[in-house]
Amino acid sequence: MRILICEDEAPARKRIQKLILASRPHASIVGTADTGKKAKEILKKEKIDLVFLDIELADGPCFETLHDTEINAPVIFTTAYDEYALKAFEMNSIDYLVKPITQKKMDNAFQKLDAITESIIEKHSVTISREMLSEKKYKDRFLVKLGRRLIPINASEIAYFQAEEKMVFLVLKKGKRYIINYTLSELEELMNPREFFRLNRQFVANHSSITELEPYFKGQVIAKLDPAVNSDIVISRGQTPLLKEWLGV
Repeated sequence: MRILICEDEAPARKRIQKLILASRPHASIVGTADTGKKAKEILKKEKIDLVFLDIELADGPCFETLHDTEINAPVIFTTAYDEYALKAFEMNSIDYLVKPITQKKMDNAFQKLDAITESIIEKHSVTISREMLSEKKYKDRFLVKLGRRLIPINASEIAYFQAEEKMVFLVLKKGKRYIINYTLSELEELMNPREFFRLNRQFVANHSSITELEPYFKGQVIAKLDPAVNSDIVISRGQTPLLKEWLGV
């Protein structure tokens, strides 16, 4: 952690530095400044992770001397006065330490910094995860084998996938069937969930192929597909409400 200390009194600067290093032994004090002008110079040249900023600097209040300077780092204010607290928190302030500063006050300030940093990281991680999910690439085409030929098929042409006698068939909306080397569980993950739904152990279906839901037994339904199949496609009681919600029923 790279830290800048802005304090106009030399004894106070040494005291703050000592307290910082006691709380964060691996911190690096990359600069000290007794004026707003010097603080500006350091902020422009150095990458700063945290600023300890006295309210009253040698060339005036920091709110005036640094008003035109962008501080892209958290700020911990150090001052002998508490009347500036509200104004201080309008900046990137995480704490406001009134002198005399004790080790306990310093430790508490760093704990606040840690908590805020952790919260930002968690929110950032959630954002990244959501972006990754929203940008997930689903399988949009297959290459099926017909004799010696390989035929490309777009996902939009597929009515459903059917598991039958240890094989999985890709069934087109036009009725043609092709054996593919995927399990239904794999296809459930590979296909866009907005377009395809796992009906039961035998079928993953495109929403456009589901023509009817027929009430069955104890909350179950039978799904009718196009192209039609010879047996009833029973949807379990637990899966039925999920299917209805997916279809917008």
